[in-house]
Amino acid sequence: MNKITFAFKNITGQRSGRIEERWNYDTGSLLLSSPVIEDIDGDGKKEIIFGTKNGKIVSIDLEGKPKWIYSAEEQHSQVELMFLDTDTVNSISSTPNVADINGDGHKEIVFGTESGRLYVLDNKGKELWTYRADGPIRGTPYIQKFANNQTGILFGSSDKNLYFLNDKGQLLWRYNAKSEIESCPTIVLSQKPMIIFGSNDGTIHALDLKGTLLWQYKTEDKILAQAVYDKLSQNTEPVIIIGSTDGIIYCLNDRGNLMWSYETDGAICSKVSIADINKDEKKEIVFGSCDNSVYALDLNGRKLWSYETDFWIVASPIIADLDGDGRLEIVIGSYDHNIYILDSEGTYILDYVPGVSGIVAQTGHYGEAMTSGPGKTQGKKIWQYKTDGVVVGCAYLSGEKNLIVNTESGKINDLIHKTEE
Repeated sequence: MNKITFAFKNITGQRSGRIEERWNYDTGSLLLSSPVIEDIDGDGKKEIIFGTKNGKIVSIDLEGKPKWIYSAEEQHSQVELMFLDTDTVNSISSTPNVADINGDGHKEIVFGTESGRLYVLDNKGKELWTYRADGPIRGTPYIQKFANNQTGILFGSSDKNLYFLNDKGQLLWRYNAKSEIESCPTIVLSQKPMIIFGSNDGTIHALDLKGTLLWQYKTEDKILAQAVYDKLSQNTEPVIIIGSTDGIIYCLNDRGNLMWSYETDGAICSKVSIADINKDEKKEIVFGSCDNSVYALDLNGRKLWSYETDFWIVASPIIADLDGDGRLEIVIGSYDHNIYILDSEGTYILDYVPGVSGIVAQTGHYGEAMTSGPGKTQGKKIWQYKTDGVVVGCAYLSGEKNLIVNTESGKINDLIHKTEE
């Protein structure tokens, strides 16, 4: 009877309030990725930084007012333009990264462009230096501070190389993956530090910090997602979790051995989000798929629940307490132009009531219903917000509990939970 009690509790339980817009900002260009929220100028107030399809890096404040704009648009010769897509040649396809890379106490903005140039700007949008690769840079550059106070900048390119630069833009080494790289790398600082990244031939590569190959694991399609390295419980070793456009989430140990996998019906394009969403002292894995659904798995790769939208889910989910009630919510943006906010624990749905299954059993479920539990857990929507276009990414401002949403149409929305009056 525990399941039935749980079912009725979830069916009748209601969350209060609503999600509403505080402001929106029109960039005047298409957007292709998520924003990043950081206090880049050290004034105690955070800024929203994002890139546009027409090659601009924009900084706006938390009220949606512009602070500065940097143009990465480059001049190309007529010969070069014969080999370039003029519609995307200046695009910034991924989220910029923000960090103090040179130890001067001020944060810098690092990003790559479709034309193959890596840029580093200061916190006022002034160019510090650039580095030229031989192909588009479509993944977010990865920045790592090491114990010796040195900084490494890692990024992949469609020229098939992974580049490792120092904080002055000097090349330390590069690794040829023999396939285009569109994903963001991850540095794993375990007992044996590793660099993990995926390439378009479906290979997961593990390198040491000198760029020497340690191991590889092959999936069935290109890898656009960033790997996540995490310890999922006190009693388990850290694992590497990464999705592939073959529709499968892979969980590997740090030696490259498959621990488990979970298959969906669509491509997985972004990194998973990990948190203890049900307060069982074990972390769960939450991710979106181009089968239109978001999934929550336990640490062994078993599905806890899923929720289906009306189109692809490409951006990584956000796990946060939006309404301040002490319970986590799952925020997902869909290509169906909607933001969905889900209960992190899902809801238990009855397929039938034991003893009266003939009343509520669905066609085709009779045999299974009579030999299994009387229902299943699935995702539970709390709130939904319609945006102006395809949702390409979100960021969350924890202190003010603001949700910043980028849409492909060029609009940025600031959403917040409001209590019903």
